[in-house]
Amino acid sequence: MTPIDWLGVETEYRKGVESNRKIAKTYGISEAAIRRQAKKHGWVRDNGQVKRERVRAHFAGIALPDVEDQPEAVVEAIEQAASDDIRDMDIGLDNARLALGLVNKTLRDLMANEQACRLLMADAKNLKLLTETNRLNIDIIRKIRGLDEPGGQEREMSEAEIDARIAELRKKL
Repeated sequence: MTPIDWLGVETEYRKGVESNRKIAKTYGISEAAIRRQAKKHGWVRDNGQVKRERVRAHFAGIALPDVEDQPEAVVEAIEQAASDDIRDMDIGLDNARLALGLVNKTLRDLMANEQACRLLMADAKNLKLLTETNRLNIDIIRKIRGLDEPGGQEREMSEAEIDARIAELRKKL
């Protein structure tokens, strides 16, 4: 029988990224064994909070919060998970900016062409699609950059409000 890598189990547990079930499966032990060891040795599960704080700090351009009372292996694992998330979010941010630029260019090109502009306004679905795509990309950028108020919920426009806004834009043409 192979000895159990309790340092590895502890690292994964404290990191808080994987479920106990997945950790147990990876290390060939039971979830109950993990809970017993955690209780016995006072392991505290982070549930990703430290990692999220580090990612937020990166995008906000502020000093990274310290990782306290964690073994070195856990700190390294949190750093790696945060780096992975930052890389993924940078890609998402780039993609959202590209899409936002594409929507902006499309709208500018359409506005420069009177006939195309009238066709766009005649078919509200196309304008609504461009508007929603624009809003979605701005929301993604705001969320990644942490620009929204914590816990604050932006009110979404109802279908009636969107339709009224489209009608208002049609009148201006």
